[in-house]
Amino acid sequence: MLTTNLWIAIAALLTIALVVLWWPYFRNSKIKANEINSRSNANTQSYQHSLLKLEQQLNDNRINAAEFETLKTELSRKLIQDEAHQEQQLVVGKRTIVWPIIASVFTITLSISLYLKLGAVDQLDTPAQVSADNPHSGLSREQQLALALQEMELQVSQNPKNSQYLFQLAHAYIAAAEFDKAVDSFNQLIELEGEHAEFIGPQAQALYYKNSQKINPEIEALIARALALDPQDTSTLVLLGMDNFVHSKYADAITYWQKALNTKRPGVDVVAIEGAINEAKKRLSLTGEKLPEPPKARPSASVQIQVSISKELTGQYNQDQTVFIYAIPVKGARMPLAAIKLTVADLPKLVTLDDSLAMTPMAKISNHKQVQLFAIISKSGSAGIKTGDLQGLVKDAAVDNEQPYTLVIDKIIE
Repeated sequence: MLTTNLWIAIAALLTIALVVLWWPYFRNSKIKANEINSRSNANTQSYQHSLLKLEQQLNDNRINAAEFETLKTELSRKLIQDEAHQEQQLVVGKRTIVWPIIASVFTITLSISLYLKLGAVDQLDTPAQVSADNPHSGLSREQQLALALQEMELQVSQNPKNSQYLFQLAHAYIAAAEFDKAVDSFNQLIELEGEHAEFIGPQAQALYYKNSQKINPEIEALIARALALDPQDTSTLVLLGMDNFVHSKYADAITYWQKALNTKRPGVDVVAIEGAINEAKKRLSLTGEKLPEPPKARPSASVQIQVSISKELTGQYNQDQTVFIYAIPVKGARMPLAAIKLTVADLPKLVTLDDSLAMTPMAKISNHKQVQLFAIISKSGSAGIKTGDLQGLVKDAAVDNEQPYTLVIDKIIE
C-alpha cells in the first residue's frame, strides 16, 4: 500500500512538472505564429504600397522604364528575403518542441531512476559529454563551412581522380560563393567523366550567381548544352525557374520548378522548391493571372527485377540477413547506378530500380541502355561482395524492358 501511494505521489508530482514544462511552449508558439503572420501581412502590404508608388512615378515620367524594372526587382528581392526570414523564424519556433520533449523524458527518467537506484548521478554528465564529442559546436555557420571546405579540398588533393569527392567540393564552392573555383571543379569533372548535364547545369548556376542573377550569352550556351544532354536536368530547371521569378514571370517559374520536382532525383531540395513554388503562386495571384497547368511527370527509366533465392542454398542464410540489390554499368566504372537494401525475410520480391535510387546525381540508370543486375546476401551486413556472401547475377539487362527480369541468388562467393 505504501509503495502504491508513493507511485501515485510521484505521478502527481511528474504531472505538475510536465505542465510547467509544456505551458510556456504552447503559449509562446501561439504568440510567435501570430507575430509572424502579422509581419508577413505587413511585408506584403508594404510591397504592394511601394509598387503602386513606383507605378505612379513611372506614369508621371519621374522614372524611366529601365529604372522602374530595376526598382521593382529590388522590391521583389526584399520581399522574398523578408518572407524567407519569417519562414525561418517559424521553422525555428516549431523546432523548439524538441526541448520540452527532451526535458519531459529527462525529468521522468531521472525521477524514476533516482527512486529505483539512489545515487545514480553518473547520467547527469551526459550533456557535457555530448558537447565534448562535438568540438565544432561553438563555431559559426561560416566557420563550419570554411572548415568543411578545407577537409573536402584535402580529400580531393589526396584523391584527384575521385569524381565523387570532386563533385561534392564543386557544389560546396557554390554554397560558399566561390563561383570561379566551382566552375573549375566542374570542368575537371568533365575531363574525368565526359560531358554530363549534372556538371554543366551547376556551372551555369555558379556563373548566374556571379553575374548578379542575370543570364548572359555564356550562361545561355551552358543552359542549352545541359538541356540538350538531359532535358530534365534539375540544376538547369531550378536556374530557369529562379530567373523567371526574378523577372516576375511567376507562371513560367512555377512550371520550371514543378518539372524539377517531377524528376524525383536524388539531391533535389524538395522543401526549398515547394516553398519557392508557393511563393510564386502568391505573387501570381496578385497579378490576377491563372495558375499554369502542372507539367506531367515523364516516366523514369527503370528495370524491374523479381528477386528470389535458390532452394539449393537453404540453410546457408537466415531471415534477418541484409540483401543488396543494385545495377551497375555493363562497361566502365562499377559505381552502382541504383541500389536498394532489403532483408532475406522480404524475398521473394518484385523490385524496381530507377533514378530515384541513384547513389549519386552523376551516375543514373537513365544514362544507360543496358546494365548488370546483382543481388547479394551479405554475411557482414555491409555493402560490397565478400567471401561467403551469396550472389545472383543478370548480365546485359535492357533498361525499360517490358517484362521483369528474374534474378535468383544461387551462388556462394569463394
